[in-house]
Amino acid sequence: MTVPEEVDVIICGGGSTGCVPAGRLANLDHNLQVLLIEAGEDNLNNPWVYRPGIYPRNMKLDSKTASFYYSRPSEWLDGRRAIVPCAHVLGGGSSINFMMYTRASASDYDDFQAKGWTTKDLLPLMKKHETYQRACNNPDIHGFEGPIKVSFGNYTYPIMQDFLRAAESQGIPVTDDLQDLTTGHGAEHWLKWINRDTGRRSDAAHAYVHSTRAKHSNLHLKCNTKVDKIIIENGRAVGVVTVPTKWVGDGEPPRKIYRARKQIIISGGTMSSPLILQRSGIGDPEKLRRAGIKPLVDLPGVGLNFQDHYLTFSVYRAKPDTESFDDFIRGDPQTQKKVFEEWNTKGTGPLATNGIDAGVKIRPTEEELAQIRSWPTPDFQRGWDSYFKHKPDKPVMHYSVISGWFGDHMLMPPGKFFTMFHFLEYPFSRGWIHVKSADPYEAPDFDAGFMNDKRDMAPMVWGYIKSRETARRMAAYAGEVTGMHPHFAHDSPARAYDMDLETTKAYAGPDHLSAGIQHVLSNQASRL
Repeated sequence: MTVPEEVDVIICGGGSTGCVPAGRLANLDHNLQVLLIEAGEDNLNNPWVYRPGIYPRNMKLDSKTASFYYSRPSEWLDGRRAIVPCAHVLGGGSSINFMMYTRASASDYDDFQAKGWTTKDLLPLMKKHETYQRACNNPDIHGFEGPIKVSFGNYTYPIMQDFLRAAESQGIPVTDDLQDLTTGHGAEHWLKWINRDTGRRSDAAHAYVHSTRAKHSNLHLKCNTKVDKIIIENGRAVGVVTVPTKWVGDGEPPRKIYRARKQIIISGGTMSSPLILQRSGIGDPEKLRRAGIKPLVDLPGVGLNFQDHYLTFSVYRAKPDTESFDDFIRGDPQTQKKVFEEWNTKGTGPLATNGIDAGVKIRPTEEELAQIRSWPTPDFQRGWDSYFKHKPDKPVMHYSVISGWFGDHMLMPPGKFFTMFHFLEYPFSRGWIHVKSADPYEAPDFDAGFMNDKRDMAPMVWGYIKSRETARRMAAYAGEVTGMHPHFAHDSPARAYDMDLETTKAYAGPDHLSAGIQHVLSNQASRL
């Protein structure tokens, strides 16, 4: 379909945030001409997108559906450069993410203190977009007629019950709905953005864009196209300049102008939106001049306050009778044939889930806070007092169990595994991103800022302790994978017990384990 050069609304960025208004506006008024521009490729019926169980492939460095931003070397990461993946495909993160159904806390919205943006105001919109495909004890806070499907997927690994039992033995209550906007401490059988009826990922592009374009002709789509900058005339945004996403020819790339009669929406995501604004002359005037860009709007906050979760993985050996997806990941022909056939014919089986069937949101107890204060990095107490203490709906850490290891099995010993992945829910550390020139193809100056705030160290250590204590209580546990955990002294109760089941059982108690990990990790934290 020919894309018109002038439309009513232009949306720059076809991720989750762009697909929703594109589809909603185009359905609101079929005379309204809407153009959605996306730098990545179209995701329509892309098997790497819609088959849930193969989502890790999208995160590999040679991925065609993700791009990777390299941060500056950081003294807080021992001189390493953080690599931050971002979706590079229509549908954005909803096309390639882990599919974990997770809602914010009520106080997150209420903290805006902005009219129309309270949790009470936004709840009808949360309900409007979802179809909750499970038995529900909270029908007043979930939706049942929306385009995005929420379910347990069409397969659940038995390790889910093992994890929940172990978490409950630690005093973490198992709840029916951890995404009720108010519960900040608990464990649950985790829901997923997967359509129970088909076994397919439920992403924003298929739900809002492709479904609309199948019926109406007023939603125009331009993929593999990068927005260079916004055209501003007399203080008003009137159009956009685009270039091909990739340009390998000689000289300047071909540029195309699209004009908007009514409105332009910038929805390029955390990384791309600031760069589009800066190339358009919107940002810190001094920084823009250094990049050779004429300042048009003095808005120094553009590109500042980058915030991201720190995601860490801890890998454990699983007993031989534990069901995992390891053989599938390894490429075992019989396993893959069986899994693909089941999903192709019935939409069920291991390919119809993400392998992340249970997880927790947790807050430290008073006793744990006292322990954290005794560590060489006691700064978290300030953050707790100012941000968490009086808002019980805000969890500090999250961790989940993954039914296998989806990394490179060539680097692993033979056997079966399960993985704990954990992240800090609300990092205090902040980074920034800024263009270095007006060239849309030049990599930006990016500092992820990971761990540059001392308040983030202690909760990360504490989260690792909690998840490891959960793992050692699980029936599937057969030791830590040596090299995938911090190194502890040979006589430490926290050392890895790789394939040493009897010794592991002897040291699985929380008192010995917690004391050993706290001692060694707090010393590591002190050095960092």
